[in-house]
Amino acid sequence: MDKGILLQPKIQAFIREHERDDLRHLMLQKEKYSSLPLAEIIDQISARKKAERKLPTWYKTEGILFPKSVSVEQSSSEATAKYKVGLFSGKSAVDLTGGFGVDSYYLAKKFDRLYHVEKNKELAQIAQHNFSCLKQQNIKTEFLSAESFLDRNKETFDLVYIDPDRRPDQKRVTGFMESKPDLLKLLPELQKITANILVKASPMMDISLGVKELGNVKQVIVLAIENELKELLFWLSPREDAPLSIRCVNITKEGEQLLEYIALEEQQEYCNYENISNFLYEPNASIMKAGAYNLLCKKFNLKKLHPNTHLYTSDKLVDTFPGRRFKVLGEVPYNKRKVLPLFSSSKANISVRNFPDSPEQVKKKLALKDGGQQYLFGYRNANKDLRIAVCEKV
Repeated sequence: MDKGILLQPKIQAFIREHERDDLRHLMLQKEKYSSLPLAEIIDQISARKKAERKLPTWYKTEGILFPKSVSVEQSSSEATAKYKVGLFSGKSAVDLTGGFGVDSYYLAKKFDRLYHVEKNKELAQIAQHNFSCLKQQNIKTEFLSAESFLDRNKETFDLVYIDPDRRPDQKRVTGFMESKPDLLKLLPELQKITANILVKASPMMDISLGVKELGNVKQVIVLAIENELKELLFWLSPREDAPLSIRCVNITKEGEQLLEYIALEEQQEYCNYENISNFLYEPNASIMKAGAYNLLCKKFNLKKLHPNTHLYTSDKLVDTFPGRRFKVLGEVPYNKRKVLPLFSSSKANISVRNFPDSPEQVKKKLALKDGGQQYLFGYRNANKDLRIAVCEKV
């Protein structure tokens, strides 16, 4: 079906009118709406629901078309795409796996021109249409695979961006060798046409494996949004033997939590281990993924509770700590009779670190419900004892 039909005013009005409907119930009414392409309309509504929070600019802009909702699911979020805008600028760039075009749209704001390369013609046409709606005029869409574009290309670029497909055969993968296009095979050609390659990888990928496979990695960016790990970005550039840099970023409503360091620093540092004091600290998701456990002790003058308990403590509050901060109200052995007197209600927000029981098991053993203003941490301390800390958020 010609996607342009979906732009008819009556169909656009129908989509907005029924946006909150139960889609299964709506599909059962296909005879009532026989004059409308109901299956395609439902696809648009489903995708719009996913885009409302993930891609608010697309959701709010008139005339935007959406592909199958799986393409929206696989696209970068607006928040992560906006972050990338601050990393590079120049005359020209190419997004070799353009998809729905979210990263292309934002990267184009910092380059004179950008190529959006997408082998799925329908998806490429939708992205091209949307770029026009979004008034981003410096993007040229190419209906090609990354390999075909590179075979025809005679230009050099200030940046090559690539996000290999991690579901090539409807099966989720994390490594570069299994994804499409074959990034490791393309690397020699990419290095001929640019000094800067930015690779988006699965947040589940092992960072050291990614660095080893790619080579020439200048920096790894571990990106989280509201403490949820979203992306790993590998910046490849001629390093001239410069040490690998790690940038941990957690973007929150209050601002950006940042920890940047040289990878070798973590291996050379150590922590002192002590029992819990007045304040407790939990690193954000980007730092946990990067494994910057020892550096936190040095950079923020903290003590760690146990080598494998990634929680930290101090006598005085460190309000610049990149993660959650808590005031300790009490700390006792893992014993229901001793724990419950520390609570003002029967509710708690439960977390565990280096602890034999899951949060659900702790909740059951202590007869607690989820929620409330108090936080419970189950952990193993410096003496290897199982302890419970009851806290309130700072």
